[in-house]
Amino acid sequence: MSEADEPIHAYLVAEATLRPGGRVLDLGCGAGPTLAAFSRRHPDAQLLGLDHSADSVATARRLLAEHPGGVGIAAADLTEPLPLPDGHLDAAVSYNVLECLPDPAALLAETARVLRPGGRAVLAHVDFDSLVIAGADRDLDRRVCHAFTDDQQPWMDHVDGRIGRKLPGLVRDSPLRLGRVHPLVTSTTELTGHAARRIEGIRHALTTAAEEGRGSVPPTEIDAWHTAVRRAAAEGRFFLAETAVVVTAHAR
Repeated sequence: MSEADEPIHAYLVAEATLRPGGRVLDLGCGAGPTLAAFSRRHPDAQLLGLDHSADSVATARRLLAEHPGGVGIAAADLTEPLPLPDGHLDAAVSYNVLECLPDPAALLAETARVLRPGGRAVLAHVDFDSLVIAGADRDLDRRVCHAFTDDQQPWMDHVDGRIGRKLPGLVRDSPLRLGRVHPLVTSTTELTGHAARRIEGIRHALTTAAEEGRGSVPPTEIDAWHTAVRRAAAEGRFFLAETAVVVTAHAR
């Protein structure tokens, strides 16, 4: 399963309930998987995306190059005011972005500003502190998963791996009107696709942290955890589940 085929992207599109010819913004669009899901369902939509990574922006532009409804994807610092006028959007979505921002409330306020009255925001974030991974022994697995939750990777301005469980409260305290709160659980017994990327992402992030002297888990334990997970997969004992908290809200 590719990133573009992960269920969360189609789910965000469905929750956005974009009207025909509507204008939607993906906050932290990355390489464009959610915008591509919008394109498949709403070929007449105007697709906008902002991301801090110039490389990701270039990839997303290539991915959406043939979208007929109009595309505007740009590099932007989401800690700054959004480069859009008031009431410009019908919908806004964001996935796994808020934990990286030192002031997520500021982005929620900006999201409310750029939505038209009644416009919908769909905000989702994995609660990384509730990852469930079967493979390694209990104590080692806890050390690795908690270290990953708390790891501020070099590209991040901030880290809060428990932001998923905080998301409903953050939206309630924002200018947006809180709507539906729904946990989306992804699970698998196969070390392929998204699960394989997640496991490799954990190994890479913690190995980098250890090499840079900012990690809490030594390389030997990271390797032991990774080996145990892969062995569990080979023996049919692997399991991964992660929960993304999805919040819909409306501009007042």
